[in-house]
Amino acid sequence: MPRLSFWALVSVLAPALLGGQVPDGRGETVRIVGGATAPRLLKGVYPQTTDDARVNHIEGTVLFQIVVDQNGHPTHITLLSPLGFGLDEKARAAVEAWEFAPGMKDGKPVDVLAMVDVNFRFRDTVRNEADRRRDSFNTAFESLKRADANAAVINRAVETMQDLSRQEFPAAMYVVGVWETSGEHVKGDSADGLALIQKAAAARYGPAVYEIATRRMEGRGLPRDVEKGLDEMGQAALLGSRQAQKDLGDRYLKGDGVPREPDRARWYFRLCAASGVALCQCRLGSWLLDAPSRTEYQYVQGIAWLELASEHGVAEAQDILFRERAALTPTENGLANGLKAALVKAQLQRKQGLSGW
Repeated sequence: MPRLSFWALVSVLAPALLGGQVPDGRGETVRIVGGATAPRLLKGVYPQTTDDARVNHIEGTVLFQIVVDQNGHPTHITLLSPLGFGLDEKARAAVEAWEFAPGMKDGKPVDVLAMVDVNFRFRDTVRNEADRRRDSFNTAFESLKRADANAAVINRAVETMQDLSRQEFPAAMYVVGVWETSGEHVKGDSADGLALIQKAAAARYGPAVYEIATRRMEGRGLPRDVEKGLDEMGQAALLGSRQAQKDLGDRYLKGDGVPREPDRARWYFRLCAASGVALCQCRLGSWLLDAPSRTEYQYVQGIAWLELASEHGVAEAQDILFRERAALTPTENGLANGLKAALVKAQLQRKQGLSGW
């Protein structure tokens, strides 16, 4: 079984912006002092992984914004870039127990706004059977996506996927199940295809859980049960299904079949934004800019997410940025660029182990 390694990175946000205040959620504020030295991590509690993350071989970075107070305690912990699979809660619990040497200004400890990375990595000393099957799945999946793939390449990839399905590898069971229900690549068999998808969902494979959820909500091959389908869709979102994350974000933002809950929508958009879905980055950035009683820090976060969406060609993000850029101060612009770089880094470090997630 691979072991989990861990390290943390603490970086101070743009000093010129650190002269503001951060609300503490109780009607009070913490004064952030500019020009301070960075806090230094003295004690980093080891974050625990989860069964879902271990089974799906999830690696990556959870990014937080925190205030390190004058006593070296992390406060006002805000999740910027999540991983899902229960890892965000484990990362937060670890950060809450950290101890810092506080930031200093003029020889005195002060409150400092900082970003911290909590990284989850597996140290594999011996490659195991799960690794081999994962690599085979990825190779076959990527081969099927190739525009220049000839019949021989496609047939070999399909045979690999079917073999992995027979070995009960969840991702392959899901793919072959989808093929059987649609008649793509293999002989159509709706009943057997659905059974394979259900088996993959029972093994906690996110896309399969999402497929079952949508079928249940629509009454497609399963008894119609909207409430149970929504619950399963929530599970799929936490298990890394980008489709489930975006779907639920849109539903809770609009009140489509569920109560209108913008904060809950933001959570789902943050999940898929962190995994690189440009439309989710746009939705999240737009919400942060329009948030009631918006803070300067929310504004900068919104700009950073919109910049990422704009770079992927999302017209709505480009239009918003066209209006906002003229009002950005040099400090805000610098901070947004720094945050964007941190978000990109977190996205690149995210390794879900499987193609086609």
